[in-house]
Amino acid sequence: MNLLSVLPERAPEFLTDPDVEAQVKNLEIKVLGGRPIGIVNNQFIDLMSAIAGPGAVLINGEPTDIRRENLSCLRYGLGTDGEIAYVPIQAGACHLALTDHSPRKPASCMNEAVRINRESPYGYLPLGHTADVPNISLDSTDNASTLLTLSHWPSNKTPVRYKANLSTQSVFSFLKEGANVDGAQIVTSDHFDLDGLASIYAFLSPSHAMHHQQLLIDIARLGDFSRGESPQALKTAFVLNSLAAKVQLPGNIDADTALLLSYRAVLPLVEEVLDHTERYEHCYLLGMDHLARSERLLSHPDMQLVEYPEIDLAVFHLPAAISPKPLNYQRPYLGLSNIAFHNRTRCGVLAIIHGSVLEVRQRYESWVERISGIPRARRDLAIFARALQQDEKEEGVWRYGGVENIMPALKYDGPGSSRYAMETLLVELRQFLQVAPVAWSGSHP
Repeated sequence: MNLLSVLPERAPEFLTDPDVEAQVKNLEIKVLGGRPIGIVNNQFIDLMSAIAGPGAVLINGEPTDIRRENLSCLRYGLGTDGEIAYVPIQAGACHLALTDHSPRKPASCMNEAVRINRESPYGYLPLGHTADVPNISLDSTDNASTLLTLSHWPSNKTPVRYKANLSTQSVFSFLKEGANVDGAQIVTSDHFDLDGLASIYAFLSPSHAMHHQQLLIDIARLGDFSRGESPQALKTAFVLNSLAAKVQLPGNIDADTALLLSYRAVLPLVEEVLDHTERYEHCYLLGMDHLARSERLLSHPDMQLVEYPEIDLAVFHLPAAISPKPLNYQRPYLGLSNIAFHNRTRCGVLAIIHGSVLEVRQRYESWVERISGIPRARRDLAIFARALQQDEKEEGVWRYGGVENIMPALKYDGPGSSRYAMETLLVELRQFLQVAPVAWSGSHP
């Protein structure tokens, strides 16, 4: 069965103030999660927050209108009944502080494409190399030359019958139909992760991938959602991530070239890793040991998990009996395995507590489009961070990774601990999640 190529949709026109227009003219801007996002080398810039400051919202709800007259900010009041107020944004010049906002240089040399199996007509090129190359976009956004998208990214253009929680699942649904896309011999993506790797591998080596379909889906789920318990999938996922981390990249190369080199190094190894994982024991032992140690700590009899499903929050109280020695407060999830946490709860917001330390994390499931399971609507914790900061110690800062990032964290950064009692922080966090409006929705049209 052939799928007829369709003309790409026209990119939306964005309304901006003149000084902002001058700074974003070379950016690719898309509406993702219901927000205008500037994309540079797979880095996301929330333009609303960049222009108006943390907690920015649209007055008329139209994400293509980012003029200052259409922007406001939300303020949350600590110690109130959960009051959120709209406040005018501060006037003044906008400085987006973009380190690299030059347009990508299209490089469409087909002989650079990564190919690993003669049975497949497809090769891989990074998205930035396909500006004028008909392509199938996998686990990624699209460009003007994309003929088919198979992705769970927010605002994706995946045909309805192929939509799934993971891009790899969408790919297998497409491949099972024996379909092809007229004019496309290149698959593309704009980043490296396990869901993308599994999706690309399935196109480049379809027979072998189909033989390992469930394993590849499990690997993709571990890579994106940090969830899964299959020992084989865990070992294979740790191996593939380890192999990717060991790729030697020359200095001063652009992001697309680095991406091409990473896939060129790892894709030819996937078949052997899937078939003979035990040969790569040296690559997965560290990850498996880290997960096992984390599981033991979270299985401590005094560890408490309290869930608030109505606000999609899970609170992990790590017992005081666990000394700080096996923890690392500077690392994500206090230095423990995120898989150990995610396997214990389906809630999308995780609050991890040890003594006076609090780390709040929003899961990747709330960034992407979900077809089944619990809806994940993300709140902007920048509003909450600013409220905490008002009465914080001068040397301490509450930092939030940004609602546009795939797995942002909120935590206190400073000497010692926050001035707030942990009970106060949890009460205020629960209240904020109850009253805050949705700031990001992966399923936003």
